[in-house]
Amino acid sequence: MADMNERTLNRSLICLCAAELVMMVNTTAFNVALPNIAESLGAGMAEQQWIVSSYNLVFAAVVLLAGFLGDRLGHLKTMLAGLGMFVIASGIGLMAGNVPVLLISRSIMGAGAGVVIPMGQALLGILFRGPELSRAMTAWAIAGTLGVPFGPLVGGVLTATLGWRGIFGFDGVVFFAVIVVIHMNVPQTGGSHKSRSLHVPWMSVAMMFAGFTLFSAGLVNAQHGVLAMDAWIPMATGAVLITGFVLHDRASRNPLMEIGLMRDPSFAACAPALMMLNFSMYGIIFIMPAYLETVLRHGALVGGLMLMPLVVASIVGSRMNDWVVSRIGSRGTSLLALGCLAAGMLTIGAAMWWPGEAEKQLTALIGQTVAGFGLGIGQPAMLSWAMGRVPIEQSGAGSSLLTVFRQFGSIIGVGIFGSIQSGLYVAEFHDLAQSAGLNPQSAGSVTLDFQQAAGLTEATSGLIRQIASHAYESAMTGSFAAAAAVIIVTLGIVALISRATSR
Repeated sequence: MADMNERTLNRSLICLCAAELVMMVNTTAFNVALPNIAESLGAGMAEQQWIVSSYNLVFAAVVLLAGFLGDRLGHLKTMLAGLGMFVIASGIGLMAGNVPVLLISRSIMGAGAGVVIPMGQALLGILFRGPELSRAMTAWAIAGTLGVPFGPLVGGVLTATLGWRGIFGFDGVVFFAVIVVIHMNVPQTGGSHKSRSLHVPWMSVAMMFAGFTLFSAGLVNAQHGVLAMDAWIPMATGAVLITGFVLHDRASRNPLMEIGLMRDPSFAACAPALMMLNFSMYGIIFIMPAYLETVLRHGALVGGLMLMPLVVASIVGSRMNDWVVSRIGSRGTSLLALGCLAAGMLTIGAAMWWPGEAEKQLTALIGQTVAGFGLGIGQPAMLSWAMGRVPIEQSGAGSSLLTVFRQFGSIIGVGIFGSIQSGLYVAEFHDLAQSAGLNPQSAGSVTLDFQQAAGLTEATSGLIRQIASHAYESAMTGSFAAAAAVIIVTLGIVALISRATSR
């Protein structure tokens, strides 16, 4: 792509970043509407987890297939097909009258995201090389970083003015516009190896999808107890299927993924590091809306605004990425980012210990800021570190493999956060309600408990809401502490894998 002029490359970068921005806005804007959806469709915590996880599961199942097809058919064509899925899914979401239809809509969107994100990264890896790749990946990361926490603000505005269905109407219009702009401005790159087999390894696709589905189902069911049969059996079976997929694909003459890329220590270190970025993002965005909108009784708009510290800190971190990398290297920056994420998680969890509301909010704001800075500096450093090691002819496969790890982080983020939060919340609600002489049985989520309390006498209703709020805050401490522990362990693994690499 050396013959392209700078103007063409800049237009391409802007268009690809726009696609990433609206993609991430879509992903997180929806989470702000979950309390409204739960009330409108009567969805409990488990159903809410499935609404979010359906997107992530199909994403994970499609992403390697997208890389497989993109390297053969052309990355731009494959990306435009993925964007078209969002337009179709938006129409279905507008008409959704129950949870199953909503699940179908979100699943199709997950498939679209599983195509668009790795193809966008692959196009950047082809169009830009050397020092320019770092600049492009930083711009891409800033767009995604903006979208992730900025999404709740957009979702809050749409939900407050148009209801939760307004998000789907917004998606349909915006994604159609993005398709037109990208088609007009981004050059075709073609498949890297058009002579390679187009025969899709469906066995690998099926094993991976079944493995992720069962593992996620086990995580959702773990809210009733990790040792319950419907929790550990699906998780164990899913883990076996994912392992079987890796072994089967590795021995295949027509592999779905390029597992050989993991032999490079830099690439191998980035995979779990990127996984923790999504683990943190999706965990925060899944847990915080119910706290801000239900416990603190703010509307969706104000709840979105209260996540803005995450936005600002992420932007600052992304802008400082080049400066930080120039001093401590990509490895050091990645480890610093993971440390910030762990510290941010611990701070948000510790905020719930304060008796005063002002102290709680200030401490939570500090936690958001620290975590946001880690997200901001981490993503561009990790992507540049990894994609700089991938040959051009394997750009799609390399990007897809990294994206699989990121999506697995999303799945376990929602699963672990959701299950721990729900399990601790129900247990704490039971103890507090029993001590107060009330019915100790929770409806399953703080939103539904608040909704049920509305039909009781004023005194009883106020007491139940107070108990539910205290139980949710107490559960947040446990959830964020567990998340910090997972990140710290991963930080150690990343440091160990990359110890022999240069900066």
